[in-house]
Formats: sequence, C-alpha cells, structure tokens
Amino acid sequence: MKELIYKCKNPVRLDSYISEKYPLVRPGTLNKFLRQNKVKVNGAKAAANCKLYDGDIVSLYISDDYLIQPDKNNAFLFASPQVEIIYEDENIFVVNKPSGISVISDNWQEFDTLSNRIKHYYLKNSLGDNIPQLCHRIDTGTSGIVVLAKNDDALEFMFDMFRDKQLKKKYICAVKNNPKIKDGIYKAFLTKNSQRGFVTVSDKPLNNASQNIETGIKTLDSFDSYKLMDITLFTGRTHQIRAHLSSMGMPVLGDSKYGDNNLNRKLKLKYQLLCSCCLKFGRIEDERYSYLSYKEFVCPDPWFVESFKNRKL
Repeated sequence: MKELIYKCKNPVRLDSYISEKYPLVRPGTLNKFLRQNKVKVNGAKAAANCKLYDGDIVSLYISDDYLIQPDKNNAFLFASPQVEIIYEDENIFVVNKPSGISVISDNWQEFDTLSNRIKHYYLKNSLGDNIPQLCHRIDTGTSGIVVLAKNDDALEFMFDMFRDKQLKKKYICAVKNNPKIKDGIYKAFLTKNSQRGFVTVSDKPLNNASQNIETGIKTLDSFDSYKLMDITLFTGRTHQIRAHLSSMGMPVLGDSKYGDNNLNRKLKLKYQLLCSCCLKFGRIEDERYSYLSYKEFVCPDPWFVESFKNRKL
C-alpha cells in the first residue's frame, strides 16, 4: 500500500494528481482501480473527479509495478505497447505510425514516441533485447509507413536505399483546393532555415543552399473547397510536401506550420491530414535483399479518406 499526503493550498482533481505522480496509472486503469475500491481518499471510496485539499490522504492499494517513477532507462515503459505491424521478416520491421507521436525524441521525458512503443512492444511480448533500429523519420503530425532494421547489415542497406533514392514513396493528403492547379509534376526550389525549423519554396534558388524539389500530384476526390490528393515524391526534402503544396495555394489541412490556421481551427484539426501510405522497392542487385525487389508496403487508409467518401470533415 502506498500513502500520499496532498500538500497544496489549491485543490486538484484526484485523477490529475495520480496521473502526474504515476504516469503508468492511465485513466482507464485508474477508473478500474476506483471501481475496485483500490484508491481511497481519507479512507473512503472516491471518484476520479474528487477534489483533493491540503492535508488529504490518498491511499493506493495497487501493485508497485504501476508506481514506477520515469527515468532515461525506463521511459519506454510509459509509452503505449501497441504497434501496428505492416510487414516483418528477419531483416526489416515495417510499421504504421499514428499521427501525433514523434518517431524519436532527444527529450527522454517525451515518453510516447514510436521508438519507445516498439521497445515496449518487444519487452511485453518477450521478443528479446535486439530492438529494431530506425532507418528514416517522418514528421510527428504525419501518419504512415516507417521502416526499421533488425540488424546492422540491414540498417546499412536501408540507409543506402533511402540515400540513393531507390525507394518510391507515395503519400495521401487532404488539402484546401486551388482549382487553378492541375494534376501533374511540379518543380521548385526549397531553402531551409534550420534556426526557425522552417523551409521556403520558390521558383528560383534563394541561395547556394537551396535544393531542387520535384513533387507529383494527382486528385483522388474532392468536395466543397477540399481535395484529396495522391502525392509522389521524386525528391525527399524536409517538409517538402507541406511547404510545396502551401506555396501552390493548396495547404495541407491541419498543418499548423505552413497551412491555414483559421481553417484548421474551424475544422478542429489537431494534426495535418497527411499519410505516408506506400513505399516500394525497385530492383535490388544485392543477393541478401533481392527478395525485396519490387516489394510494396501499403498502410490502411487514414481516417480522412473515409471522411471524403462521406463528404464530411
């Protein structure tokens, strides 16, 4: 049994207090403990919205496994262990990342990252300590395909594939429609401002660091002032899709950096409606990985595809 004494002049809800103290006691778990009378306030049964006042005693009759304090070594335990696997073999591990979580973070206190989820998944399912390693990244707000390698040789191979642009990448996104823009392949230049974490797209290079970009767009569906688009990346630059489409008057819906924030608020969108939906290998000469030649990975349609079908966002 763990006993806590609340010491603060400002009252706080019981569920907020518990979740701050013990992140592993998630809302659903706490509600279960409350129903089972395993969490008491001043010796009495309590509800999640019960207010705690200075001097109140909270008694927890729960396993010590839930009372672990996070640190750099166990941070992954505070991430969800749920991982949506698209493909797996002895060399690579392909998953579908949900929007809203980082692939990886330098801040260990950002618990729920994709890398931490995978580490937690491996521990929970007793799959060993050889955790797959990331081969690339996608933005926090972008959902979709992420590839990891299960060994050092596969990691080097995948690095080479991404570096040499030997993988065909396709995305699906919802944008604010600009009827003047037709389907096709569009070229421009992208200039990165690392200090601002921002890129600018222009018709001509802005400086010696400007990079050429090439983006293919195809309309899949449209209604009202919105359009669902298939995007093919011929170059893979930082924020290329979001910045390029925005420069064409077709910002990705939900994109807070390059998009239309008034529209985002109106639609109540928290993350950009952008999904890395398909990754395809070309012909592979390396005999160790030739079995992956022309292999294509496709993730399930993101939620906004169904919204377009129903003509509702």
